[in-house]
Amino acid sequence: MLGIIPHTIDQYLRTRVPPEARAGILGRAGFPDGQTFRLDTEYDDEACCALVDAIAAETGTTTEAVFDEISAFFLDWAERTFSGFFKVAPDTRGFLLLQPEIHSSLACGLRTSGQRKVADKFRVEALPDGVRMHYRSSNRLGYFYCALARCLAARRGEVAEISFLDGDVGSAAAIIEVRLKPALAA
Repeated sequence: MLGIIPHTIDQYLRTRVPPEARAGILGRAGFPDGQTFRLDTEYDDEACCALVDAIAAETGTTTEAVFDEISAFFLDWAERTFSGFFKVAPDTRGFLLLQPEIHSSLACGLRTSGQRKVADKFRVEALPDGVRMHYRSSNRLGYFYCALARCLAARRGEVAEISFLDGDVGSAAAIIEVRLKPALAA
């Protein structure tokens, strides 16, 4: 997994929970107390997914609820850190169409096998009112993609209606349609 996700999850923890709770979550997920996560490092998919599961277990909520919260935190951070990606896409559809290129550019520091894995993760097709995303990843983070799409759409005055044409939120491969409409028309 590209380091951006575990890095963001850790930053979320550092701002939302006391240090002892963070240490407990890291331990539950199999990481040492002093673990740090770098943007330019590839991490084991299962271990990083265990981090989200540990947050859900420690907070008594679902992994979906954790991803919903992390998506808002992630977008806040990403809009500050990678503002250029957001400026070139004035609407949600445009941004979602850029996802393969954004992921590939962020993965350029990984080993060749890691770059290929990231490049193969997304294939996107434009629809008149949204996108059709072909998602393939062993980390099974389709729900996180959906949470990010919904959160971004809401920030841009839109509503994202998401459906799975193939697979589901926990699938290693899925076809996800994101249909967008103005929030007032929802």
